[in-house]
Amino acid sequence: MASPDVVELSRWQFAITAIFHMTFPALTVGLSVLLAVVYTAYVRTGSPLYLQIFRFWKKIFAVGFGLGVVAGTVMTFEFGLNWGTYAHAVGPVIGVTIGMEVITAFFLEAGFIGLMLYGDGRIRPRTMALASWMVAFGTLLSTTWILSANSWMQDPVGYRKVDGQFHAEDWIDILLNPAFAHRFPHMLLAVLISAAWFVGGISAWYLVKNRVHAQPMARRCLSIALGVLVSDSCRSSAVTSSSSAASSDAAYAAVGTTAARR
Repeated sequence: MASPDVVELSRWQFAITAIFHMTFPALTVGLSVLLAVVYTAYVRTGSPLYLQIFRFWKKIFAVGFGLGVVAGTVMTFEFGLNWGTYAHAVGPVIGVTIGMEVITAFFLEAGFIGLMLYGDGRIRPRTMALASWMVAFGTLLSTTWILSANSWMQDPVGYRKVDGQFHAEDWIDILLNPAFAHRFPHMLLAVLISAAWFVGGISAWYLVKNRVHAQPMARRCLSIALGVLVSDSCRSSAVTSSSSAASSDAAYAAVGTTAARR
């Protein structure tokens, strides 16, 4: 039995690592989509402005991606070392889910990120665009697997307990658990909004500092960021309204049922 001090330190260590790690995927997932979009725009229009935007943001994406991978690796080790009993209990489910994230999403990103970062001017533009979209798809796929695993930890379904361990009975129920349906759209909007604020803030700084060579790029990036923020705000309002309406309908139904029983 671990002492209370050890448990408290383990919680703080894991929380700090998770916060540090989450900062980077929250930006790089959205940035990967931006890179894919602007390079596709460059291929279709031939405008050097989109190529300038791509070359500027891919360097920042590379730094964030590297830091996120390193911090995520540390967090995975802490999951097993700090919470060994829990990891042993849920290992047959969470281990498979995290393993699938590595095999599918991370390998997909790792396979194409080299082309995206170093292929500019060395490979065909259409191949570069394909590599950019594969990296973006990999980051979104990684988000899907991780959120599925985390959501199952909050709302475990589709399992049976054998000798104190959780074993899968229905992988569809596990991967598409009830919490995942709410958490995935929320997280997808969150990463897009975070990246949009990040891009918009840096672009606004370039405009305020009146950097002549970066003015066209900063204006275009700021317009893209504002467009994402406005569209996401409208979408979030629609989701909130529908959720509120559903909650109200459920409340009215419950009141009606109670009244009928009386």
